[in-house]
Amino acid sequence: MRILIWILLIFALAVGFTLAGKFDPGYAVLVYPPYRIELSLTLLVVLFLGLLVLGDMFARLANATLSLPQQVRAFRRQQRQHKEQAALLAAMSEYLEQRYPQAESAAQHAIELNASVHLAALIAARAAEAQQAHDRRDKYLAIAARHSAGVKK
Repeated sequence: MRILIWILLIFALAVGFTLAGKFDPGYAVLVYPPYRIELSLTLLVVLFLGLLVLGDMFARLANATLSLPQQVRAFRRQQRQHKEQAALLAAMSEYLEQRYPQAESAAQHAIELNASVHLAALIAARAAEAQQAHDRRDKYLAIAARHSAGVKK
């Protein structure tokens, strides 16, 4: 419905400009020695509006071009966070499904991605404990202890 109203408004403006231009006897003279250009006043107004539209489009294009690096950084940051969350979720899912070797592997991947290192290390330690691998469990507990400063109690 909104598009229909815009189309009708554009056509009404076109008809209005045509009628105003038909009965307008004025003209404009642009003089730049040795040149002299005579234009109808309606054509001058249309050219001026066209220049305004082109200037606006150029300004928007320049703004979009200059803001592109920030948008790329934000997109990459979002993709990295998505990967981190997916790795941590996979580790938790594998642990809850009692697939301990896969859970430890997924938690190790989450630790490498710096995705909630404290939680990922605890999941890996629990998975290693379930596999009776006490040396790996101690290694993961040490990693969790190093990163526990950022965890609120």
